[in-house]
Amino acid sequence: MKDNKVIFWSMWPGLEDIVPPQPAINYIPEWWKNTPPFIPNMEQEFPVPRERGTIKICPSVLDWFSQGYVLPMWCDFHIEFNENGEGRVLSPDINLLGRKDNSLFMNPQAYGSWLPEQQKKQTVAVFRPPCPWRMKTPVGYSSYQFPMWYHFNPDFEVPPGPIWTDEYHLINPQLIIKHYGKIKIDRGTPLCAIVPYKREPDDTFQYEIKRRDEECEILEQKTDLMVLSKFEGGYKEMQKEKGGCPMHKEHE
Repeated sequence: MKDNKVIFWSMWPGLEDIVPPQPAINYIPEWWKNTPPFIPNMEQEFPVPRERGTIKICPSVLDWFSQGYVLPMWCDFHIEFNENGEGRVLSPDINLLGRKDNSLFMNPQAYGSWLPEQQKKQTVAVFRPPCPWRMKTPVGYSSYQFPMWYHFNPDFEVPPGPIWTDEYHLINPQLIIKHYGKIKIDRGTPLCAIVPYKREPDDTFQYEIKRRDEECEILEQKTDLMVLSKFEGGYKEMQKEKGGCPMHKEHE
């Protein structure tokens, strides 16, 4: 294993040829691809392009789509969870899972029972599929697990959290089930984004809250001039000058 590589491997031989983790840029949602960069027929009311821009021209969204890797579901799952607390799981390879149905769900007393009331309505169960994938990052690099936020899955969501993937190689996404009844998760459904990052000592950054002063005003003015002195693309131009985010040029 080379020190500059992020490596995935499967406990199930051959899975890497069927449905492997992939760079996140391969999972841009269709609704975003189909979104026009500007609101149609608004040129007269908003002559400056950025004033009629849509989320398509937001550079931070495209930056997010290019971060890390996406873990797709490795096989079909049919889940049924009822209001009486009983859960049932069907999978083409249920025998390989090595668990009974009830052990695939987290005890509600462990998480859901303690949530704010509004969130309880969207957390009826936590499904714990045993993941066959393992991961290794270079020494000193951990990985964040993030939900597939812009995919807006109506059935489930994977919560965020960090993993020391240079030492602990298990990938263990837990799915928060959002409603009762039957849910079908097809093989290949994107579950979560995994974003490696350099783990720094606690004292690397110093935390400070300061009163706005002349230095703050200069930084604010520089930010405004960078963006507002161009009709469009000031932020992207700054990134290119600093050698960042090559994905912007590819997807413009």
